[in-house]
Amino acid sequence: MSTQQPNPKAFYNAFSDNAMKDVDVHKYYVNRAADNAHDCVANMIQAIDWADQAGSYLFSGLRGAGKTTELQRLISDLHAQNIPAFYSSADNYLGLNEPDISQTELIFAALAGLCDAVKKQYGTDFLTETIWQRAQKVMNSNVELKPKLGMSGVEVEFSLQENSSFKDELVRFSQSNNQFFQEVNGFVNEVVQKIRNETGQEKIVLVVDSLERLSAPPGQERTLYNSLKDLFFNAPERLVLPDMVVIYTVPPYLHAVLPNIHQYYAESFSLPNFKVMQKPANGEDRERDQEGIQGMVEVVNKRFPEWQNYLSQAIIEHFAWLSGGNVRRMFRLIRHAALKASLNRVELPVVKVSSASIEQAIAEETKDFQWLNAEDRIWLNRCREDNGKLAEHIQNLEQDLPPIIRLFDHSLVLDYQNGSLWYQVPPIIDGHV
Repeated sequence: MSTQQPNPKAFYNAFSDNAMKDVDVHKYYVNRAADNAHDCVANMIQAIDWADQAGSYLFSGLRGAGKTTELQRLISDLHAQNIPAFYSSADNYLGLNEPDISQTELIFAALAGLCDAVKKQYGTDFLTETIWQRAQKVMNSNVELKPKLGMSGVEVEFSLQENSSFKDELVRFSQSNNQFFQEVNGFVNEVVQKIRNETGQEKIVLVVDSLERLSAPPGQERTLYNSLKDLFFNAPERLVLPDMVVIYTVPPYLHAVLPNIHQYYAESFSLPNFKVMQKPANGEDRERDQEGIQGMVEVVNKRFPEWQNYLSQAIIEHFAWLSGGNVRRMFRLIRHAALKASLNRVELPVVKVSSASIEQAIAEETKDFQWLNAEDRIWLNRCREDNGKLAEHIQNLEQDLPPIIRLFDHSLVLDYQNGSLWYQVPPIIDGHV
């Protein structure tokens, strides 16, 4: 334990979502996989290396599971092998809370992200024209584009979200003929050739992140389902960009509501949560997996090495267990605890799991569980009882889809892997179902 004077504010901010921005991912990365065979990044790199042609891949992971960190590690490891790899977050270009995003918008957003990433890597003059300029020229569009606003630190030229008139024009154009998709292929070919000339490398990788956050307001889940079918199921060949490997993140429930969708893609990968519990037999209670819990303690240690000046290991392990292995929820519990301890003016470190500040932190994290309705609780209990064989229980998609989407969106159904994927509910929910 350090003798340095505690700084609760620094401890609190170390566990924000943006705390590790612009930090080398290997400085804070903790691998949750038992071996390379279960390491999603190792699997993706080998698939990319062995593939003899371009293809599109799916990558699913719950919010807060650490998916973006894994993708940043993928980008870093590909760069270490001199493979040009580019990262784009779709939320910079799309409104992910809109339930009716079209495939045209997704492809355009992917190319907009590629353009911004390429310009950041090789300079603003590297590309002869961007996808925005190409589209305006092809459509003879007179719409004046508005710059992307409110994203300080993120280099984004324009966004479809800020340019709804242009978006509508683009969608109508793509629906009227095939020229949009022909132009996409031509544009990608030009960009790929420029990158190959610059790097001397044949393989090029684009990661399109944040699509797992696609969601819908209550009552519009069916619209979201139809949108997901349009995006990933109806014409998956359009998501293949010429001579480029593209990895699309997708909602973790996609495989449950669109069974066998993986067969339309080069491969499909999934990031499980830290396995803090053993897979229970039917009807049995869950037991802790200490190895997974220690992995989450190591995540905390990488974030803030002096953490024991603030919370005991027993508390951190308790938070890891309650979170069900979901990193973001554990971070929120830590932040709640730091804040409550400061407000209560208790002596640091907080040692006992039963202390008032820790109980208040847990209450703060669970206060919104009151929105759970009867149907939500039925699905949570099903998941608790049979390790989440969700597809077996779906009888009426119109009725069953809303609770499934809600529970996944709020990380109240978590996925794990022991050979095959299985699902459970986090222990923090136990008092509410």
